[in-house]
Amino acid sequence: MELARRRDRVWAKVIDNVIFAAAGILAALLIPGLKDSSLLMPAMGLLGAVLLGFFAYQIWLLTTQGQTLGKKIMGVRIVKTSDMSNGGFVTNVLLRALASAAVTLVPIFGALFAMADPLFIFREDRRCLHDHIAGTCVIKA
Repeated sequence: MELARRRDRVWAKVIDNVIFAAAGILAALLIPGLKDSSLLMPAMGLLGAVLLGFFAYQIWLLTTQGQTLGKKIMGVRIVKTSDMSNGGFVTNVLLRALASAAVTLVPIFGALFAMADPLFIFREDRRCLHDHIAGTCVIKA
């Protein structure tokens, strides 16, 4: 087992965010031009379906392979630190993603958590706070 390089983790996150942002940019460009058009509702429905499909695909990848699309492209994956196995839905989605997202909703503490979380990647074990919450680490695939 070899820990993923920090830059590979960062690029994986950038790739995931760019894909999501592309849909938002498309909506920002598309919707004003369709405001008075009969195509507005079908276009918004299609955009919603694309976003829902992307999220479903990401959840499926996290559950079955311990990867997001960005992690897959960068050749890294999430494993449980206890036995180096894939954590599946509970560990990778509920604990690692949703639990840490929920913490960011707590006033003041949530903002501090959100700022500190990615900085933990610079520790020797390269585990962010969300990795500690879920008991995971990211390794080369």
